Amino acid sequence: MKASWLHNNDRKQLIIFCNGWGMDGNPFRHLASSEYDVYMLYDYSRLTHPKEMAQILPRYEEIHLIGWSMGVWAGQKLFAGQDIFNQTLAVNGTLCPVHDSYGIPTEIFADTLAGFGEAARFKFYRRMCREKSNFRSFLAKQPQRSLEDQRQELAALGEMADCTPVDQALYRKVIIAEYDWIIPSENQQNFWRDKNVTLISGFHYIFNLWQSWDHLLSFAESPPENGDGSAL
Repeated sequence: MKASWLHNNDRKQLIIFCNGWGMDGNPFRHLASSEYDVYMLYDYSRLTHPKEMAQILPRYEEIHLIGWSMGVWAGQKLFAGQDIFNQTLAVNGTLCPVHDSYGIPTEIFADTLAGFGEAARFKFYRRMCREKSNFRSFLAKQPQRSLEDQRQELAALGEMADCTPVDQALYRKVIIAEYDWIIPSENQQNFWRDKNVTLISGFHYIFNLWQSWDHLLSFAESPPENGDGSAL
């Protein structure tokens, strides 16, 4: 696993961001941060804590966890049983990431891995963003990772990905995009059931909806009843 700082300005609060498969920090550079340092975890070819984590966490008065996509599952695996978070938020992901009813359908996952290449990556990005302006924005800041690097991570996730019951989830709040074609919105809703879920109009990559990490966390804390999203 890899880690890097998206924001490191000696703030009193820390966000640990568990990124999605195939990503790096580029698609999130537009997100400012006033109140938080942001430490990103990504590339889950090996699911191990960064060595520096033990030195980082004691520096902060508050720590928040945000998992997105496959990072929701990774965050659960990395931090389950650790009572260190003031807020925990899952965005467009479940704890059964490869599953016909609760995650990415198994056949689609297998086909993506078997045929992974430049065309398959482009198709994945397009389905992840769906809407034209969202897609153009993403392509302008797409991850700078090689095909082989992404393929190796995908293969590793295919071997590691298991299923944790929803009643063991460390996530206290959940955001689900209404038009997610990567981890189907219906599957996410099937999994999270009675959790504190906000259904929001958007796609798998929805981070263009927010200007900052502060904005994202405040949205999760008090989602609108209409407009950008609707609370379930």
